[in-house]
Amino acid sequence: MDEIDLTQRLHGMFEATMPALENITNGFLTQNQTMLQEGETQFIKILSSNLSFAETIVTEGQKSETDKKFLSLLVPLQKIASAVRSLMAKQKMTLRRDIIFSVKAITEITELLTILKRQFRDATDLILTKKPSLKETIKLEMEKIIERYDTFSLAHQERLITGACPPKASYLYLDIIGSIKRVAQELVSFSEII
Repeated sequence: MDEIDLTQRLHGMFEATMPALENITNGFLTQNQTMLQEGETQFIKILSSNLSFAETIVTEGQKSETDKKFLSLLVPLQKIASAVRSLMAKQKMTLRRDIIFSVKAITEITELLTILKRQFRDATDLILTKKPSLKETIKLEMEKIIERYDTFSLAHQERLITGACPPKASYLYLDIIGSIKRVAQELVSFSEII
């Protein structure tokens, strides 16, 4: 594989992720199980199509520098995938168990997802342009997510104490925003290697 092939493969992967994230977000906001499932299916398809490619590279004897770079990107990509799958699982669980989040919690999750989608768009652009300013933007967006995560976690604790949030919704809310934070952190790791 050469650098152009790597760029095209990674860009295609991230481009395909955008509609999946949109379905995941909209499925959560509208409480639509079908949209969540569609987002998950899209995401799994992206992962499985690239996994066999990575396995082929791993089993080859001699690896080019580009092959090595692709393989070094696998760990952050796998961590991103794991956090996104965790996010989807918790969102689907809220629907299956008929757990209703407060308007405040939904607003907070939506805000984090919006920043995360911007971060993904910037990572997609970074793959093509290699602009150092995009790496900085991706890092700033992660910092914004972490700052919001900390603020939202404290506010959530207060909602739990005052009874505004039921305990059965509490851990799902914290898991969802924690998964978003993990994706943001791994996008930074990915961008630093690109």
